[in-house]
Amino acid sequence: MKLFKQTLLAAAAVLVVASAHAEVVGSLGTGGGAPATLTGPGTPGTGGFLTGSVSGSISGGQVLTGSIPGLADNVEGTTTYLSAGPFSGSPATLAFTPSVAFVSFLWGSPDNYNTLHVFSTGPGLTDQTFTPSFFGLAGDGNQAMNASVSFTALAGSMITGLQFVSSQNAFEVGNFRTTAPVPEPETYALMLAGLGLVGFMSKRRRRG
Repeated sequence: MKLFKQTLLAAAAVLVVASAHAEVVGSLGTGGGAPATLTGPGTPGTGGFLTGSVSGSISGGQVLTGSIPGLADNVEGTTTYLSAGPFSGSPATLAFTPSVAFVSFLWGSPDNYNTLHVFSTGPGLTDQTFTPSFFGLAGDGNQAMNASVSFTALAGSMITGLQFVSSQNAFEVGNFRTTAPVPEPETYALMLAGLGLVGFMSKRRRRG
C-alpha cells in the first residue's frame, strides 16, 4: 500500500511538472493500429509523404527502402524509413495534416547527436527538444538496437509536427502511428490521482 501511495505521488508530481511546462509528454512505447505508409523520391533532401493512419508531408531528409537498423526486413511493416543527416538532408521536418493528439515511431540506432523537436499548439512550450538520454537510451548508435517512442499532447494541445536533426551520420525513423494504446486500469488510477492533486494544488494557490 505504501509503495502504491508513493507511485501515485510520483505520477502526480510528473503531471504537475508536465502541465506547468510542457504541451507534449514523451515516453517509451508504441501505439496501436497499422503504421502509416511512408513514400518519397528517395534522393537526399527531397523528403516525402505519410499516408494512411496518419497523413503529413516531409521536407528535407531522404526516404529509403529497406529496414531501420536493428530490424529484419518487414518487421512491423518497416520496408521504408526516413533518414536525416549530413548526407541525406538535415533537418527533416514532418508536418501533420491534420494535427494529432498522439504519435509514436520507431527510432533506429539512437545517437546522442540525434535531436528531435516536437512542435505543438497551446499556451506553454510549443517546441520541445528530446534526445536519447531523455528516454534512458544509451545513444551510442548501436546498429543492433532500436526503440519505439511516443508523444502525447496534453489537454487543449495538439501535435503539429516533428523535426529530425542529426549533426553526424543519420537520424533514422519509421513506423509512424497515431492510435494511442488503451491504458490499463492502473494507469487510469494514476492519471486520476495526478489530476486530483493538480486541482488541489491549484485551489491552494488561489486561496493563498
